[in-house]
Amino acid sequence: MNKRIWIILVAILLAIAACVGVYFATRPSEPDTPPEPNPPVTEPQPGQEEPQPVVVYVPDEQGETLTPVGAQAKDDSDQALVDALIEMGALPAGVEVQSSGEADGVLTLDMNAVYGNAVRSSGTAGETMLVYALVNTFAQARGVDKVQINVDGNPLESGHEVYDSPLEMGYTS
Repeated sequence: MNKRIWIILVAILLAIAACVGVYFATRPSEPDTPPEPNPPVTEPQPGQEEPQPVVVYVPDEQGETLTPVGAQAKDDSDQALVDALIEMGALPAGVEVQSSGEADGVLTLDMNAVYGNAVRSSGTAGETMLVYALVNTFAQARGVDKVQINVDGNPLESGHEVYDSPLEMGYTS
């Protein structure tokens, strides 16, 4: 009887060994190299910021009303908003914001002479579109009630109007 027990034990051990062998032969192998660590999270450097989705106001095909459209600005700066307006064709190339400030819900933008010349050289409808493309875009983006537009430190003047008071959003479709 002892012989029979020994045979059964050896058979069980061989069965277990076979199962273990099959398990190790069929399981996925682990890589020999340790996993690479996650790349470090770095803050964007100035000038390398992610594009910001913005809403800019551009003239419709007839040049009678402004339509809000989505655009990309390189960052959250005033000049980036102007650049988005330029890219969408609402302002001419070369327009720049010289400075800006906000007080009591009024944003004051001091624009360069390129903007003033563009307003003065356009007709009445074109002037309105140039002025309100800037006003509407900045009023919405900055969350202000009114925008005062200056050129080289003085209120914007055209052949039709002196813009010496802050403007509210207008001329939208």
